[in-house]
Amino acid sequence: MKVIARLGLPAGLQSGLFTVFAMFIARIVAQWGAVPIAVQRVGSQIEALSWMTANGFSTALSAFVGQNYGAGKWERIQKGYYASLRIISVFGLGVTCLLIFAARPIFSVFLPEPEAVAYGIVYLQILGLSQVFMCIEITTAGAFNGLGRTIPPSIVGIAFNALRIPAALILSASMLGLNGVWWSISMTSVFKGIVLTTWFVALLQRQAFQVTNAGIKST
Repeated sequence: MKVIARLGLPAGLQSGLFTVFAMFIARIVAQWGAVPIAVQRVGSQIEALSWMTANGFSTALSAFVGQNYGAGKWERIQKGYYASLRIISVFGLGVTCLLIFAARPIFSVFLPEPEAVAYGIVYLQILGLSQVFMCIEITTAGAFNGLGRTIPPSIVGIAFNALRIPAALILSASMLGLNGVWWSISMTSVFKGIVLTTWFVALLQRQAFQVTNAGIKST
């Protein structure tokens, strides 16, 4: 039970707080009326193309890492992780290009009203800039989970998701207006991807150093 709680509670807490933070963001967006709220809802569904695919990679990588971690094969973990990052980064880059350069035709399929399309184009283009980073963050979280270390992804996720609220308030109060809310979401996604990936790479390098030292001492 302790192991289950240790592994499950951080992820559960992150998911619960994500919902709370999203409610605060929705309240900020509501200041601009019903259309931006609908735009955010539809836009997040379009973004699902990225995060659902990344979740698939995360699940697969978690199983791969867990299997090799149990066997003590850190070299395979490293190779598998970097291979996954390359694949998901290319996919994320493709989604970025799609959201930035095809924002109008994509969004107009879901909300054809001119006002909604105008808002939606900006939303997709701003959020499109963070798709690669969101993909690598979700994938890296799977690698951490495979090692049984669910706390680092939760720390990074909770911290930067919480940061969205003050960032949205500050940026939306500037000349950016509603776009400041979108920028707060996009920028924190970028930082989550960078920080969590750096954390995992540092862990891999530290482990490689320990393995090398152990090999030297045994000779």
